[in-house]
Amino acid sequence: MPTPTTVKLLFEESQPEDDDVGNWTVKSVRPNGKHRLVRASRACLVTLMVALTMLILGTLLGAILLPHTFGQCDVKNKSEAVVEPPIQEQIVAECGESYPWRRIRLPEDVEPTNYKLVLQPNLTTLELSGTVTIDLKVITKTKLVVLHAQKLNITSFSFQVEGKRIDAEHFICDRVNQWAFLLSRTISRGDDVRLLIDYEGSIQKDLTGLYLNTHIQTDNSKTYSAVTQFEPTLARKAYPCFDEPKFKAVFDVSVIREMRHVVRANMHLIRSEEYGNDLVMDQFAPSVKMSTYITALAVLDGFKVVRRTTTKTKKPVEVSLYAAGDSIRNQSDFGLNTGIRALEYFEKFFDIPFPLQKTDLIALDDFSEGAMENWGMVTFRDAMLLYNEARSTEKSREVVALVVCHEIAHQWFGNYVTMKWWSDLWLNEGFANYMEYLCADDLYPEWNVLNDFYVENFVQSMLLDGFSSSHAVSNDVEDPAQIGSMFDVISYQKGASLIQMLRGLAGKDAFQIALQEYLKKYAYANAERIDLWNIIQKHVTLSDDISVADVAEAWTSQIGYPLISVGLDRGSMVVRNQTKFLLLEDERAADNSNTKWPIPIQYRSDLADQVNLIWLKADQESAIQRIGQNVKWVVANTGSLGYYRVLYEKDIYKQLIKQLSTDHEKLSAVDRATILNDAFFFAKSGHLGIETALDLVKYVESNTEIERIPWVVIITHLKVIEQMISETPIVDLFQRFERYLIVRVYEYIGRPKFEKSIFMKAYERLGWKRPEKHVDRMLQTEVLAMACRLQIADCSKQAQNLFNKWLQDKNSVFVDIQPFVIEEGVRRGSTSDWERVYDEYLKTTNPSQKLMLLNALASTKNVRLVHRFMLMCLDPAVVRPNILPRALGMLMQNRVAALYAWRFFRMNYDKFDKIIGGTTTMLGMMSKSIIENFNTEYDLLEVREFFKGKKMGASRARVDQAIESIVLNVQWRRLNEKALERWVRKWDSKRTLYRS
Repeated sequence: MPTPTTVKLLFEESQPEDDDVGNWTVKSVRPNGKHRLVRASRACLVTLMVALTMLILGTLLGAILLPHTFGQCDVKNKSEAVVEPPIQEQIVAECGESYPWRRIRLPEDVEPTNYKLVLQPNLTTLELSGTVTIDLKVITKTKLVVLHAQKLNITSFSFQVEGKRIDAEHFICDRVNQWAFLLSRTISRGDDVRLLIDYEGSIQKDLTGLYLNTHIQTDNSKTYSAVTQFEPTLARKAYPCFDEPKFKAVFDVSVIREMRHVVRANMHLIRSEEYGNDLVMDQFAPSVKMSTYITALAVLDGFKVVRRTTTKTKKPVEVSLYAAGDSIRNQSDFGLNTGIRALEYFEKFFDIPFPLQKTDLIALDDFSEGAMENWGMVTFRDAMLLYNEARSTEKSREVVALVVCHEIAHQWFGNYVTMKWWSDLWLNEGFANYMEYLCADDLYPEWNVLNDFYVENFVQSMLLDGFSSSHAVSNDVEDPAQIGSMFDVISYQKGASLIQMLRGLAGKDAFQIALQEYLKKYAYANAERIDLWNIIQKHVTLSDDISVADVAEAWTSQIGYPLISVGLDRGSMVVRNQTKFLLLEDERAADNSNTKWPIPIQYRSDLADQVNLIWLKADQESAIQRIGQNVKWVVANTGSLGYYRVLYEKDIYKQLIKQLSTDHEKLSAVDRATILNDAFFFAKSGHLGIETALDLVKYVESNTEIERIPWVVIITHLKVIEQMISETPIVDLFQRFERYLIVRVYEYIGRPKFEKSIFMKAYERLGWKRPEKHVDRMLQTEVLAMACRLQIADCSKQAQNLFNKWLQDKNSVFVDIQPFVIEEGVRRGSTSDWERVYDEYLKTTNPSQKLMLLNALASTKNVRLVHRFMLMCLDPAVVRPNILPRALGMLMQNRVAALYAWRFFRMNYDKFDKIIGGTTTMLGMMSKSIIENFNTEYDLLEVREFFKGKKMGASRARVDQAIESIVLNVQWRRLNEKALERWVRKWDSKRTLYRS
């Protein structure tokens, strides 16, 4: 699935949900294919009355004969309110009384061993016909077989036991996407059972199941392909199956296609045969044993391919990159090479050969995810795979590398060994999210991506995890309609952060050996988190009384994370007051969970660079560690090892402010970023005044902070504050403060006139020309973009000049600075300038450049053009449905456009719902991107009123998160707005400000 680490900076992940809520039918089908409606007969009613009578008599006898303690329980129950049935009972009740299976999850009496699947998708009529033969293994004797199907119509079926046909009744419950078969005889362990089903369906238009992908050529002609997206529970939309991760099987797939089409599947093609009527049947090799959600199919029209073979794997693996039309030209090399190198890296890292002969990397126009790890056929949103050195930014290159590494990691962690159920989704996604960084760091060590891990994982996930509505990393979920909401920053980024913590505690070598053993032990099978803990524990000892399982279970099974308070007392570090961190004051007041964690505290002080580790156990009130009599400051959680926040006492903050101002490099870049980020979040929550956070930031006035990670944190929080006060009188003064901070590093990067200053050497390295190093390019982009946004005169002038050059020659401005150069040009430019950028947006085939140009178009101050941009969002041919949330989010960053966009979204809500499709969470993502920065009580009431009563399925979680963000913003203004004004005015009185 997508990698909401780096990828989340570009895209929110989108997940499917069940769209057949509340519809149920119950049918019976005999092997001859004739249907009849099953109705409750009079005999059934008599049977029901007898059963009720027996139940009442049994209850009365129990009350008389059972011990007295039963009565005590009864008294307790009388004082309680009526309890709603569990969610499972509520859902299954919608199936009706006659439906023979009463659970959402499938029974375990039988399991599939082999599927023989023949599919015929028609890309003209969008019809799908299929035949599936499923070999079943009987675990315990039963007369009931239940599997999944959604939006499929059964035309005939038959059961064979030991080669002989038997009768069965067929029942359907659409609410849980189940087909149940009640057999005429009991089947027992060892019986050879086979189920044959002929069925019909359709190629979907909602980016789920087997769906239509449309590619628009440069001449505006269109080509159509059919591709699959089955995770988490959507294989059932393409073929009847046991659609749960634990039901692994072998798949023999054949596809009937038109001659002009190319078909790709999980396994390699073994033969193609003429099928008549200008059709061809492609037959693929039997698969390895795998889960349904990673089965995959692509029927491609007009796609081109580039192929290469690995050289450092145990056996050669053919790696192919497919892309539509001309989009493959000059854009395939980087993604393909990264895929090959990642495959070679993980085979060596896990010490397990890649088990397939080939793997495909397919770039798609219409794709709701960032990417999907189908075994042997990985699918990508085009911007996540295609990279053009002349047209794509350095950030895009990093995103492609991380996403490709993420999906290749899944070929082992997720595909080779799979979680038993979606409650342990993080075992797939958290590990892949972390492994992508190890892989990219190995492939491209000069990028220093491990430093990015903090801001792209810890920072992202700790925000959402700071609300009481968060969920545990390992989270029970039953309703398939809600599984999609599990694909969030908690499963991905928090999961990855906890993996980093465990690896840091265990040691990288021991951790790697444990992972290898885990994968080999559960090869082609399923596992739970405790299986992993047990294996790591064999190789790692944390301390005498703290085990790996103790630590891992506490952090994965409990909601949220802790806050610890750290002080100094006569030369000793004192850690106390472990509490669950919650951002909202009302939630803290209402919280009575008393959740505790075993906390690893890695620390260092001003007296020594050595890093040490102590534990604050879950049952400890405090911990004391001797440092030294003359200690001035201590940094707890150095290197951001642990997933928690640290609140320092006042005197330590004073000393840290002094240290940062005099020699900030005494602290690592990650430690500087962590201290700053925690301080700004404590200002949000009310644990710390905004003054302290701003005093910490002032160290960049010393002109020497050139590390990207602290700047990402600083820029992010300053932008948030600016949004909070955008409609207040102090916004101009605060922007002055921002300019004063940014101009120093801007001079460091971009202004050549300081020949005798400390900036000259760095300018020669960076400047407005493209730097040599990846890390310098990334820093340059962050700083120059903010300088132009703050309208620093020199930056605006240079950007405008470069924009004018770009209008004449698209290759005259190097690609990394194009986003803010073109944005600045559109912001200050004419309607004609906007039109020329729009024309380039329509022409370009590079997906990352298309996003960049879209962002520039959204920055216009012309209200008429703002409305034109909004109308573009209603045309899927202009703005692809899968980037709609991003497009409207871009518009919300434009202060002129924000209120228009909110009104436009409300007016066209139903249209957007239809465009996006009701079976993804993109509607929730779109809603969130529009409303999450609102910050008044009026906004809050208006949002709640608008979304009240709307049926949004799994998208509801995104809206609820956005509403919590608004509540937090309102709280921030109440706690900090006046203090901020006092602080900025005091700062202003002491400074000779830089004035643009």
